[in-house]
Amino acid sequence: MPNAAELRKKPAPKLGHPSRRFRKAAGVVQFLAPVLGMLVFWEFLVRGGMLNGEIISAPSLIAARALVLISGAQDYILFQHIWRSLYRALGAFVLAVALAVPLGFWLGLSQKAYDWLSPPLSLLLPLPAVAWTPIFLVILGHGDITIVLVCFLGAVFPVLYSTIQGVQAIPRHSIWVLRSMGANPREVFFKVLVPASLPALLTGFKLGLAHSWRTLVAAEMLAALSRGLGFMIFAARQYLDVHTMLMGIVILAALGFMFEHLLLGVVEQVTVRRWYGSSRERA
Repeated sequence: MPNAAELRKKPAPKLGHPSRRFRKAAGVVQFLAPVLGMLVFWEFLVRGGMLNGEIISAPSLIAARALVLISGAQDYILFQHIWRSLYRALGAFVLAVALAVPLGFWLGLSQKAYDWLSPPLSLLLPLPAVAWTPIFLVILGHGDITIVLVCFLGAVFPVLYSTIQGVQAIPRHSIWVLRSMGANPREVFFKVLVPASLPALLTGFKLGLAHSWRTLVAAEMLAALSRGLGFMIFAARQYLDVHTMLMGIVILAALGFMFEHLLLGVVEQVTVRRWYGSSRERA
């Protein structure tokens, strides 16, 4: 029989990997099942005549319309609309993060600056970003600059306020302890401020990106000249092209889901959930 020393040298068997894979697969199935069920029920209602197919297209007809618009015969026009919308919304979101995160850290750390800037920010926060579109149209005209600025206003305030709240929630003694041990401002920022405020930051990123994406549609309907999902939906309205309108809505929903779960969700999984989840398990 092996002695205790030999048993300690043997690596522990890796357990739980199949079960984790099974849980992930089950989670995917659990998420997709209601969506697929809704699509099948939707198709059944239209095919059965319980919904007017001229107003509410069947999912199969929407998919067929998408295949037509991504074909070379249509110059891959759907990809052009998607690319232009992604360029506008993501560009606006990056600008919002670049401004809101440093400003949010400053306001979160400086009570005097927060007291001075909080009133004007509180006045601007309730204003819908789309309300600025006519003003930008008068000043800047139609085009990408107007759309990006409107989407920027839709994204910047959720990111800003989430950053402020995340920084203000950090216990000050954590900063004081690190400073008393000789840490410089850079070490305090990356070892305390960023990790502690990251859950609030990611929440702000999700809200900001969602606001930018929703604002994009209305801004493109009003200010786009030729391309964009909002422009496509609005142009299809003039021809009563219900298939294209509903296809645009489905694509907007699918891309929004990808932003939250496949882009920011992955970042959240490898940072916040791993760090804070592991600490809860140890506790």
